Amino acid sequence: MARKPISQATRRLFTATVESLESLAPPDWQIEVARRSDDGGVIRVISSDDVSGELVVVVRRGLTPRDVAALPEPDAPTVIAGEWLSPRSRELLEGIGYGYVDQTGNVSVVVKRPGIVFLTEGARRDPSPPSIPRLNIRGPRAWALLRTLAEVQPPYGVSDLARAIDSNPGYVSRLLNALAEELLISRKPRGPVQQVEWEGLLRQLASSYSLLNTNATTSWIASAGPDQFIDDLIAGNTKRWAITGSFAASPLVSVAAPEIAVVYAEDPERIATATRLRRVRNGGNVVIALPYDQIVFERTWTKDNAIYVSPAQAAIDCLTGPGRMPAEGDALLDWMRRKAPDWQAASLTTQPVLP
Repeated sequence: MARKPISQATRRLFTATVESLESLAPPDWQIEVARRSDDGGVIRVISSDDVSGELVVVVRRGLTPRDVAALPEPDAPTVIAGEWLSPRSRELLEGIGYGYVDQTGNVSVVVKRPGIVFLTEGARRDPSPPSIPRLNIRGPRAWALLRTLAEVQPPYGVSDLARAIDSNPGYVSRLLNALAEELLISRKPRGPVQQVEWEGLLRQLASSYSLLNTNATTSWIASAGPDQFIDDLIAGNTKRWAITGSFAASPLVSVAAPEIAVVYAEDPERIATATRLRRVRNGGNVVIALPYDQIVFERTWTKDNAIYVSPAQAAIDCLTGPGRMPAEGDALLDWMRRKAPDWQAASLTTQPVLP
């Protein structure tokens, strides 16, 4: 019986994968095709001193997180190749031991023999999305739902979540279905949410959000420094504010002394007047943010009369903030992994208990 020919699309993506790794390899290394197969082939990597190793390349088009979950654990060094792989799919692939290469420049390939790592970042969004419309999980209500899911322990149903974020149950149900497709939550059809991948949800939020750009922010100078500004804020009689960013991370993790104070406020001008701040265009040591959504004031916690946003909110803000804030966000995520579920609320109607 004649062997079925390799599809042109598979052949093209396999060849493109070889070329991608060739462009990243040192000049005196070789990347060559060892053999081809129906779903990809095998690449041979040869170092400058003639040490060689092989990589199995499996071509997958339109790979979704659910497709990744169905893949067996690889029994040899294996790379998934595609046109574009979503951040969630890439995260799941790495979790079960696969490398990946997509044609937008997202590459993560480890060759233990000979020892070399290929690692680059490409597009976070599909440059050629399918014509089938997908639910948009951006916007204030979607944002509030994702944060609520991340910081409240399940189970909870659609109606409970809709009430919690003041939204329509039908809209919440559609959002939950979209998140289930991304394997960020698990639930039975029409049933309550049973499990949540809180870190994946927070990283999903961080991919479409920015502390300084999503919120309406203004920059200020506190002449006595940001620490004194925080003390003045605590001592004053202003209401409806919460500290975020470095100053919210520092009570939980130690990275470096905070340099910029970031505070959410319902009335930024009132805060600035009460604490004697001077407004500047850039280069200040205080940022006051009118929040993108009022959920920043929910599940806050207090220490020494200072009101802090939830750890989940602080992590998102640090990950998307300026300077060394992303490093503080990573340190805070590490703390959250170690301390979960202590920092999460036990239900939609209770507060978390923090040190």
